[in-house]
Amino acid sequence: MKRITLLAILLSGFAVVSNAQTSYWTISWPVSVGMGATNDYISATSFRGIGISGRSFLTDNLSIGGEGSWEVFNEIKRDLPPRSLDLGNGVYSNISGTEYRYLNTLPLFVNAHYYLGSNGSIRPFAGLGIGTVYVDQRTDIGLLSFQNNNWRFGLQPEIGVFIPFGLSPSGVNLSARYRYGTKASDADAISMFSFTIGLGIMN
Repeated sequence: MKRITLLAILLSGFAVVSNAQTSYWTISWPVSVGMGATNDYISATSFRGIGISGRSFLTDNLSIGGEGSWEVFNEIKRDLPPRSLDLGNGVYSNISGTEYRYLNTLPLFVNAHYYLGSNGSIRPFAGLGIGTVYVDQRTDIGLLSFQNNNWRFGLQPEIGVFIPFGLSPSGVNLSARYRYGTKASDADAISMFSFTIGLGIMN
């Protein structure tokens, strides 16, 4: 029920944007690196992902909207200590070998942003997204695969700037953001820092 409610809120945010007199749409490419336990699991930088957002201006400097994105992390880990394997009925064993680790994240946020400057000029902004993050984490060792996937509550503070192409409503969108997804019952919290570059249209 919570996932349905959050998705409904997100879709409502996009509906507000589509009917707004002044809106800001972006499509972006994120470059992300894990932090904390996420970095312990996969330290490699992610260069695979995409993000789409839509925002509606309530005033000249304040917008609300929605955002969805997708990031993919992967890394090969070698020379690791053996890990314990529960075989059931109180029987345990150890397994070791090269580990192939994968992490997919799919955040869905409603957000609010505050902008400096005026329409048609360079516009720095800061904002906060609140919503949910779907996390799919998998580790392959030989023929064995350990997988965990779930939805978590998420937060995403962000700073950025929109740089228009001259007098055109389109321009470059640059941003830096930190994302946090809460700990699940059987999985660590997710945290990462991302730098994004993309195309924006403000009209």
